[in-house]
Amino acid sequence: MGDEFESAESHASARRFDIEGESLGFPSLYPDGSSAVGLFMVSSAAAQELIRESGFEVAELLPGRAAFSLACVHYRESDCGVYNEISLAFFVKPKHGRPSRIPYLGTWLDIARGDAATHVWKLPVTTKLANDAGVLMWGFPKTIEEIDFEQIDGRAVFTLRIDGREVLSYSVAASGGRHQPRSASAVYTLYEGAPQVTFLESECHEVGVRAGGGRLSLGDHPIADDLRGLGLPRRPVVSTWMGRTSFWVGPPQKL
Repeated sequence: MGDEFESAESHASARRFDIEGESLGFPSLYPDGSSAVGLFMVSSAAAQELIRESGFEVAELLPGRAAFSLACVHYRESDCGVYNEISLAFFVKPKHGRPSRIPYLGTWLDIARGDAATHVWKLPVTTKLANDAGVLMWGFPKTIEEIDFEQIDGRAVFTLRIDGREVLSYSVAASGGRHQPRSASAVYTLYEGAPQVTFLESECHEVGVRAGGGRLSLGDHPIADDLRGLGLPRRPVVSTWMGRTSFWVGPPQKL
């Protein structure tokens, strides 16, 4: 079984994709960017309803409470060029490796260790190359939208608009002096009709981690209403700024 898995992974890693005049493959590299992240407690029932068709199950932090991740990234250098991205994702129960055996506490520990898996619900980006690469190479639910990034009075601000209507605006203090060593995380998608796991490795500098700290506001777009249904807006449990971050993204692998 191990040899078959390694053979399948090697085959996937060897695939090339011709997208918008670029030849892309695995690992896909994102050497330089900045990101603002918020981890929120939301209604697990409402979260499960939003990702019901995916087949994945949200992981609860407390009875009736799930973890929602908002990650906003400005890529200064990547295989897909310069672009902005906002990930709306939920932590889900693992389908690979050993599942957590301690209810609720196991999910907290997985998140703290970086072992928790996420399923991306929405993943808007600002360029066609970034959009098509995400869809064709991993099955990410990407769309091309308007995402503004600016730094004002020491804060990093990301604003998402769709069809001219504001979905959300999220900001964090753009400062930090920590170094986050290279670590891996798992992202679940539906790719070519089957559940897949993609492993993402990252290393971050100029990291600032704060309890609360992030500021989220919601607009009048229907997706903003979906977020309100989760119990947002509210302050995040934890907000993080990463002034310099690098990503390496591998091929999707069948679960």
